[in-house]
Amino acid sequence: MTKINTLSKLVLICGLTAATLSAGSALAKGDGHKQGHSQARFLLSERAADKLALTEDQQTQLKAIFTAQKTQIKALRSQNKDARKAQRQAYKAQMDALLSAPNFDENAAKELLTARQDKKQQLGLIKLKTQHQVMQLLNAEQKEKLAKIQQRRR
Repeated sequence: MTKINTLSKLVLICGLTAATLSAGSALAKGDGHKQGHSQARFLLSERAADKLALTEDQQTQLKAIFTAQKTQIKALRSQNKDARKAQRQAYKAQMDALLSAPNFDENAAKELLTARQDKKQQLGLIKLKTQHQVMQLLNAEQKEKLAKIQQRRR
């Protein structure tokens, strides 16, 4: 009877430990998809409208700006899946050829890395354009308040 109790306690402890660790990592990570949209979520919230004294027109324009950004990012990410798969395979083949070559070709490596960065650069450009549009929409007082709020969030 004591062996069974000891064994069941051990199993219970292991189960609780595993659950605690997995829950902790899930909470620490958060929802990665939504983390990138924190500014949009904040600016579209009633709290931001109150703190920044946004007008109805500004709120409507902010919604339009962030909707356009979302559409552009989706279009960029949803390129033909077969084409993306082919690009990944070609990249892997080029990388394998580069690494297995007897001499390292620095120019080929730079070209490979540059091609890989183009999509990230396009995504960054979309986000910067959106931030610029938002800043142009706000008046000087609202910009100052937003800067203070962002400083506290960091």
